[in-house]
Amino acid sequence: MMQSGDSGLSAVRSAVQAADRQFQVIDGGRDKKGGGGPPEAPKAEEECPVTVIGHLDGAFYFLDRVGQLRVLKASQMTRRADLVSLFGGNILWMKEKFPKTTKVKEKGQDGEETTRDVVVDFKINNVAEYLQRECFRAGLYGDHIQIRRPGVWPDPSGMPIVHCGDRVLVGAKLERPGTRIGNQIWAAAAPEPRPAKPCGYAEPRALQQNIRDLWNFRVPGSDVIVMGMLACAYYGAAIPWRPAGFLTGGAGCGKSSLLEVLKSAIPLKFATNDASKAGIEQMVDGRAIPMLVDEASDRVDQRAARALLDLVLSATGGEGTKGARGGSDGIARKISVAGSIIMASIRPPDMEAQHLGRFTIIEMEAAKQGADHTAEHRDLSAWCKDLGPSLWGRAIAGWERYREARILLRTAVGKAGCQPREMDQMGSLLAGWWTLVHDHVPTEAEAADAVQGVIGYIRSVDQVMTQSGTQQMIDFLLSQKVQMNRSTDRQPLNVLINRMLEPDRPRMQEEDPDFQDVQYSRDNVAAVLASYGIRVVRANEPAGRSGQKPPRCSDGDGLWIWPRNAMLAALFRDTNFAGQKYIYEITRMESCRPAPKDERGREKAITIGKMKHKGCLWVRCCEMGLSDDGEPGNED
Repeated sequence: MMQSGDSGLSAVRSAVQAADRQFQVIDGGRDKKGGGGPPEAPKAEEECPVTVIGHLDGAFYFLDRVGQLRVLKASQMTRRADLVSLFGGNILWMKEKFPKTTKVKEKGQDGEETTRDVVVDFKINNVAEYLQRECFRAGLYGDHIQIRRPGVWPDPSGMPIVHCGDRVLVGAKLERPGTRIGNQIWAAAAPEPRPAKPCGYAEPRALQQNIRDLWNFRVPGSDVIVMGMLACAYYGAAIPWRPAGFLTGGAGCGKSSLLEVLKSAIPLKFATNDASKAGIEQMVDGRAIPMLVDEASDRVDQRAARALLDLVLSATGGEGTKGARGGSDGIARKISVAGSIIMASIRPPDMEAQHLGRFTIIEMEAAKQGADHTAEHRDLSAWCKDLGPSLWGRAIAGWERYREARILLRTAVGKAGCQPREMDQMGSLLAGWWTLVHDHVPTEAEAADAVQGVIGYIRSVDQVMTQSGTQQMIDFLLSQKVQMNRSTDRQPLNVLINRMLEPDRPRMQEEDPDFQDVQYSRDNVAAVLASYGIRVVRANEPAGRSGQKPPRCSDGDGLWIWPRNAMLAALFRDTNFAGQKYIYEITRMESCRPAPKDERGREKAITIGKMKHKGCLWVRCCEMGLSDDGEPGNED
């Protein structure tokens, strides 16, 4: 059996080796024209050139082929023209992914007729279904998706990303628009200026020296503040606190020419000399760029100037202005504005405390007699136009240096007596200046020296309190002149209140008709004050005729104010405290207390003049500067 098996195996081996035809690998079928060959490797599937973002309320959001934000309704996605537009007129991807074919008959060389499929277009419905399906997979579109237009934006770590319209500078690399980082999407736009290779510190130091020499500033260190404004403007929305500046001074001081120098040094910006708040919002909507406004408050309508100041409050912090405006079509449109604002005017509009915390006012004076720097100003502006891109590049490249310098300089400003809100403003300005003119992070000693150089801009506690909204309301109220009863004489309210705080005069003197101050008797003055909803209660106010003690909420001299009094409200008409604002400022006073409650827990009515009123407020005279009987805060 073993021998038979061996001979059988040898026979098979001999037959294979002696065969006339060897085994062949067939390379593939041959067509009738002699073509063919090995099968081609499968093509890698090309990515869709349109970026899907999401959907909301029947609308579908995309970035088109070049990176622009596009919104299509479901009905539009079944229209060939809308789909072709979305793909930028290039339909190759749609034809390959969802081909629409037709059969074509052909005759070979031998005359034999064959039929084959030819792609002639794409299937519209299939494309629409695919895009809608991908939108639903991406999720709902909302405010968490940030569509970024040109400007400087922060990435999730805070690093500046410069969107230049047709390119996006991420770190040291230029990306194409449509780039998405987290929930931020940089949409395509028209080409904008971009940063150049960073210059050294010699150029910004030369610029600062020119600013110091060619303009006459009232406060020493103003050249440092101007350079700080320039640097912070370069960072767009990438810094959490964006300082605003106001160049002011009389005619001929050169404020407009200095603003022109700053405009020339900032490649990417919005600049105007005649704009309203609504106009700026419309022009800058969705962009993170600095805004420079000349003649910002040189207009009769100061309300428009104050509206510009209100824009600063929102645009220079956090995500910037976030609002909505109604359109003529009845559809609301969102508004987004972010960036530093620099204004110039002969005089700034009336500012409230919140504005002063965001603005740094640089006061300028006319050049010294005989000095004319017009030509130098023009030359400096031209030089800054060439230098601007590299200065911008230096600021962006020095981002880490700025962040560390801001922490140290903010602390140094605080040690110099600056208030917390002011610390953010001054710390940011000094850090911007330092980043441009130095290549290292300041030491604690250097930070302290830098603060001393701008000490004139550091506001003390008393200065901040004096400029607070509440103090401004108090000063305005007490300065208002009111008409005395039975007289054409008018006296300020503070004079009348002080009269009520005086010790009692002899009764005979009060009632003597020949007494020269009869109109200033306690009864007459109390009646005038009562007509404005004010009642004065002295620290040692005696009990009334009924023996009941006067109502009070603390020791010391105080006032009862009925804030809903019509004559009192009329005093604040056409001011920053009109409407309910003056009531709000009264309630912000530290000593402000509502009327006490009775045994049933209901608020007591306070007698003012001959009437009783509910809703009265108690404030101490010492807080209003009318008495020196102690500081507020020791209320019962």
